Formats: sequence, C-alpha cells, structure tokens
Amino acid sequence: MQPDFEKLDIALEGSLSGGATEAEAFLQRERELTLKVFNRGVEKYSSAETRGIGLRTYLGDRLGRAFTSDVSEEAIRGAVASAVQSARVSPGDSDRGLPGPEQFPENATEGLYLGEDLQLWADDLDAVPAGEKIEFALEMERVALEYDPRIIGVETATYSESAGEVVIVNSRGFRAGYRSSVCYGYLVAIAEDRDGSQTGFGFTAGRSFGSLDAKAASKEAASMAVSLLGGRQVETAKVPVLFDNLSTAEMVAMLAAALSGEAVTRGRSFLAGRLGEKMATEAVTIVDDGLSKGGFGTAPFDDEGVATSSKSPVEEGVLRTWLHNCYTASRMGTRSTGNAGRPSFRARVAVTPTNIRLEPGRASPDELRSGIQRGFEVLELQGAHVGLNPVTGEVSVGAKGRWVQKGRATHAVTEVTIAGTMEEILGGITGIGNDIRFTPLLGGVGTPSILVEGLVVSGK
Repeated sequence: MQPDFEKLDIALEGSLSGGATEAEAFLQRERELTLKVFNRGVEKYSSAETRGIGLRTYLGDRLGRAFTSDVSEEAIRGAVASAVQSARVSPGDSDRGLPGPEQFPENATEGLYLGEDLQLWADDLDAVPAGEKIEFALEMERVALEYDPRIIGVETATYSESAGEVVIVNSRGFRAGYRSSVCYGYLVAIAEDRDGSQTGFGFTAGRSFGSLDAKAASKEAASMAVSLLGGRQVETAKVPVLFDNLSTAEMVAMLAAALSGEAVTRGRSFLAGRLGEKMATEAVTIVDDGLSKGGFGTAPFDDEGVATSSKSPVEEGVLRTWLHNCYTASRMGTRSTGNAGRPSFRARVAVTPTNIRLEPGRASPDELRSGIQRGFEVLELQGAHVGLNPVTGEVSVGAKGRWVQKGRATHAVTEVTIAGTMEEILGGITGIGNDIRFTPLLGGVGTPSILVEGLVVSGK
C-alpha cells in the first residue's frame, strides 16, 4: 500500500508555479471514536473523520501559511493562493526554510509509507465491532464497582481510539507518509465512607484494541480511591517525598517544555543558558526517542520530514542538548533533532517531545518507600498545569497521597501543597524506581517513581 499523493501534488505544483521558491504540503487524515458509559448505559458515542492539508510556501526567506479542510482541487488552489500571498507580505527571516535530503529518513523520496517496522498501526481497531468496544467500557465500570463496597460510583468510564495517516511532500524531494493508531480506556472511580469521598484514576493504553486491559485500569482507579479515604492534612514539614510514576510524568512533561529550543529562543525556559551544566543528580538521564517501537510518540519522521532519532537531552545529570525543529535549530546554529510537531494540519510547526522518558532505576516503589522514616508519598498532583512552571522552574501544586512512617504508609493525606523548584527536585533525587510507565495522555511521557529528599509539604 502506498499513500495517495494526488491532492498534495496539486498543492505543491500550484505553489511553485504561483511563484514560491520552496513549498511543503502536509496532509493529515484521522478517524476518531469516543464513547462514555455511565450507570451501566452508554452516555455518549461519537465518531468523526477529519482530513486536511496544511501549506507552507517560501518566497526566499519569507514564509506564508494556509490550510484547508476541503480537499477539492478548487479549495486546494485557493489555499495555495492564500499561502503565496501571505509569503509576499511577510517579513523576511533567514532562519526559515525546509530540511534537505541529508536530514530525511531512508526511502523518504520513494513515495512509500515508512515506519512499518515501528509497530505504529493495528488493523483490529477497524475489525473490532462497536458493541465490543462498548462492552469494554462497561466492563471497566463494572469491575470498579465490584472492587470494594466503598466504591459508590464511577464518574466516567471512557474508551477512545484514533487511527490515521500523515503524508508530506516538499520541493526538496520529500515524498512519504506513515500510518498510526492508538486506543485507550480510562475511568474515575468514587469511594465513600463516613469521613467523606475520594476519587481515583486508572487507564490502559496501546496501539491495538487487544493490548488493552479493562480490569487493570478499573482496579487501579478503585484502589486509589479507596486508599485515599480518611485523608487529612498534616503539619507543614520539610520531608522526603516519593512521587508515583504518573505524578512524575507531569513533572517530566513540564521539563520537556523547558527543553524545547522554541522555549529557549523565546526566553521562556528556566534552563536557558545552562547547556553543558549539571542540573540534576547523576542518576538522572532523560531520553527522547522518536523510534521506540510502539511508542505513543513514535514516527519515522517528524512533521517537517526530518528523520526521528534517539537522543539524551539530560545525561547523568548534565544538560546536553535542546529539542529542535528546523527553525529553532537554525536560530541556535545547529541541526534539527527531529522534534517538529503540529497537533493538526491547521497548526503551525512547533517543537514536540517524542516518547521522552526518565530512565528507570532498579528499586521497586516498595523498596523506595521502605527507606523513608517520615515522609509523604504522592499519588495525585492537583493543578499541575498551572503549578508547574517551565518558564521559572517554580513548583507549587496540590497533592494527595499517603503519609509514610518507618517505611510504611500509615494514613491518607489530602489538602496539602508541595512547594519548591524543579532544580531542587532534580538535584534532590535520591532514588529512581523500576516501574516506568508510558502514557498517551501526556504526549507519550515515560516515567518511574522517584524519591526526592527535603521538599516542603504545606498542610496545617
């Protein structure tokens, strides 16, 4: 099977004949399904298909953009005219341009689907009947409700899937595409006792429907909700903090934003100016791997056609490199790292991490906990989207979890705040778990649990 280039060729040829010196056409096609169940019935079922073309045209060093969700020849030619006209009135910028063939992956000029060996596509999303997917969501709800008498409800049980393709052509010879699919289920369980109620979150995700585990997701959500019952505040103290793997994922996602060359060039990264410096303990290595088989952020090339690769922005605690697209790389006098991304054909090209992960250690979470004489285990961060600041590196987030005494969890903790800086957290890591987990909900971030010494937990 090969991609269909007919629409893209109209766009590319029209751009060049219309006066562009260089041009690129980016096609995205996606089919999505989302269903939610509540109280043993289907609450929502929606499916949609989107298709569109994004254009970038260059007149020398002037860039024009346009897009169209109507892929008729007339609409494409209209978008081409808009992009060329936009370039004519845009200011020049010598750092703008397309990647050359030396940056393409192998066979990128042959008109093929690439990445067939990267385990990105599963046929079963189309083959599995809708009724079976509904039953999957109902099973998540049912298993959670049966987990413990204190589980009184499921706030939401959702199944979602997406399958589609990206195809790019440009005037430097790039002519390739790739297909990908992803599906996941998640739920929020509600537990209640005489002291009040708590919620717990669980999920399962994969490239194929057959890889999902409804029971595991349900038990994760229900177990967390029950474990948080009876939660109370603790006295403000500076103590060791054990972050579970999903809490760690939120912090690494924030760190990924600070590792972006785009953030650095805009003065919006707390790490700016620190390349080559030690920024974390030696145990910390962060890898960005766009070629990890089956990874949620994997692709054979990025959204400009540059080959993806594996690189370590942070190696043994030292900041080694930024993540770049072609523009940010040119501005900083280096080469793209294959991290160009656009959330849709409508969007401009940004910098996006690919399967960014904190390398795991050897200790289990239980072993990390056993070394805590008095401390806090985080099971949920609250308000992380505003409380984790990649511009300043400041951290101030609400948290729920368990208090730890002499290596054992003693009672649930709620309504506390963890305050500090990312530098304090990265420099204070004394243990890294072996429980690495990847989540598509945060762009494919992979993280284990981490133990951090001496963070302020503010309560009473």
